[in-house]
Amino acid sequence: MFKYFPFVLLIFSTCIYAQNTSVISGVVMSQESNEPLPFASISLKNYPIGTISNEEGEFDFYIPKSKRQDTISVSFIGFNSFEIPVSIVGGKLKITLQPSSNVLDEVILSPFSPLDYIKKALENLKGNYPQDAYQTIAYYREKFVENGAVINKEEGVFKTYYPSSKDTIKNQHQLLLYKPEEDPKEFQFMREWYEKKQDKEKKKAIKKGEGFEEDEFDTDIDLDLGGPETVINLDINRDLDHYLKPKYFKKYEYSFGEETSLNGEQIVTINFKSKGKVDHKRDQGKILISRESFAIVRIEQSGKFSVPFIIKPILFLVGLKIGNPTFTRVISYQQYKDIWYPKLFRWDADIKLTKRHTFSANEESNIKVGQVFFINKIDVETNPIEKEKIFDTNKDIEEQIYYDLNISWEGMNVIKD
Repeated sequence: MFKYFPFVLLIFSTCIYAQNTSVISGVVMSQESNEPLPFASISLKNYPIGTISNEEGEFDFYIPKSKRQDTISVSFIGFNSFEIPVSIVGGKLKITLQPSSNVLDEVILSPFSPLDYIKKALENLKGNYPQDAYQTIAYYREKFVENGAVINKEEGVFKTYYPSSKDTIKNQHQLLLYKPEEDPKEFQFMREWYEKKQDKEKKKAIKKGEGFEEDEFDTDIDLDLGGPETVINLDINRDLDHYLKPKYFKKYEYSFGEETSLNGEQIVTINFKSKGKVDHKRDQGKILISRESFAIVRIEQSGKFSVPFIIKPILFLVGLKIGNPTFTRVISYQQYKDIWYPKLFRWDADIKLTKRHTFSANEESNIKVGQVFFINKIDVETNPIEKEKIFDTNKDIEEQIYYDLNISWEGMNVIKD
């Protein structure tokens, strides 16, 4: 047991038990900087369930009591992974991961160019990613933030059926659990202006002896930045983004980045950057590819959308200005029995809104939308989802809850608040 002490500090001496699971809490930090590692992967080594740390590196990991003889594995890109038997954990964990850069000091000359690595990754999709149908249970969270204050948050649990690669049908999702924000706040952008306008119209109506019915506040701006559809269908095995499609290769620049590692496997970093706008956006990022298997294990993308030209004159006439929204996206995978399964999908957007006023200061609002979708459990024994239960992104989310598995929020691996 002494070999675990340099890495894990056992702070408390008790664990909290749910009905069929036990929960292990902890925090994941960098040994070098002592900073928390957000969205680190925490999973069992021999059973496909897991969770991730939150923005502060904290986590609660619910483990089936039947798996108490398994081993917890903690990993983060660029750090040496860490393992500890579940049976010896006596309380809250402080896990400090050591950067792996020291093992990559030696420069390894490669006969491949950056684009060659991408082409090799595409050639090896069938060998690296699941080709047979499988099912997952995943946690979904979306947050809306205005000027630093959380306006709304919603959480859900999805069952997803990933069909065989030979099947032409799309991934099928079923919403099992849904939890809206108990006390959502109202967006403040243009609210003061709108209320003054309504008050003015009301006084005019009263003066004329006419009735007045106040309209519900609505800016009539559809930002199209929210909803599960943004993240639940991110799947490299079935849908490639432009920077991974051969017909778009000439529209991007590719270069080598720093080599790193994941679970002891050497990872090649390929940087990409669009030469101009590609489908109304400029983007750049990193593609992390296993040097050994050519599996794409992680993608980090960021960029800026263009506000469609056709709506700019309309916005100008009503005194509104929308800054080009920026976005970041992360897709990462986990290895189980030599196959890479999806692990984490993240999508974040930032947008600045401005309302011009002639005789007073302009009104501004900075809006952030953050979405996370991470896989809790993988099951290779599955069946397609019943047609009437398939999640429809065009319908109201609260009307599509179909609970047919023995799960509940208690004991569910979620992002810790």
